[in-house]
Amino acid sequence: MNDHRPGEVIATIRSVLPSLLPTEQAVAAVLLERSAEIVELSSQQVAELAGASRATVVRTCQSLGFTGYQQLRVLLARDAGYRPTPAATASPVGAAGIVTQTFTHIAGRVDDMVALLDADAVERAVDALVAARRVVAVGNGLSAPLALDAAARLTSVGRAAEAPLDVIGQQITARLLSQDDVLLAVSGSGSNASTLRTVGAATAGGATVIAVTAFVRSPIAQAADIGLVVTMPDLTFRDEITLASRLPQAILIEGLVAAVTQRLGDAATTAKSLALDAISDNLAE
Repeated sequence: MNDHRPGEVIATIRSVLPSLLPTEQAVAAVLLERSAEIVELSSQQVAELAGASRATVVRTCQSLGFTGYQQLRVLLARDAGYRPTPAATASPVGAAGIVTQTFTHIAGRVDDMVALLDADAVERAVDALVAARRVVAVGNGLSAPLALDAAARLTSVGRAAEAPLDVIGQQITARLLSQDDVLLAVSGSGSNASTLRTVGAATAGGATVIAVTAFVRSPIAQAADIGLVVTMPDLTFRDEITLASRLPQAILIEGLVAAVTQRLGDAATTAKSLALDAISDNLAE
């Protein structure tokens, strides 16, 4: 990683942290907790806060993809200038206030959500989806609804897709895919065992695997041909497992469908018209 976009450093630390060694995780946790102060802290001070050695601090920075502590510190200082200072707000009043505050909070973190999303990977993913003979979307647990939504939305714009729900059915379907096909695998944690087995089955047949996940070094991201990483910057790996916010992945899927629609052109327009006819027949008067 030579070209670090504003906001990418914190997102990188959060995304890579689960794959680090325990001592490196302790250092990474300090980098996150004290990100606003890092410019004033030496590597030795960070080491003391983390209960680690100075060498571990340097190694952690390198494991995160930086040349060393000095580069990371400079980039964090730069990012601090891009991040707006949050305005002091009163505690939300009632349920409606909490809901409104949630929307406001999310709106302010959009840039952070896409900090790790690679533009070239998005282009290749859309190319693959448009050209594929067959598209299969899979997701399990709280990612299952996203796979179903992706398949339904792609189908409605003329890019036929399917989303088997049964985990064994997913693996059988994936194993029957070929090099002309695409598997779209959704996993927030990137570690769902059933989804990973399905990815392995698709890979065995030569299919192109597109992974939608929140962690850049997760097993699914490493196994995929194309990795699309979007994340809620406030969530740790444990939060992703327990709170399981799939909002960034849902927005990404919405964007992928929009891009596929644009590529399909008139064919998508015709498909949407036919889909609307089918929908209208099922609406009550």
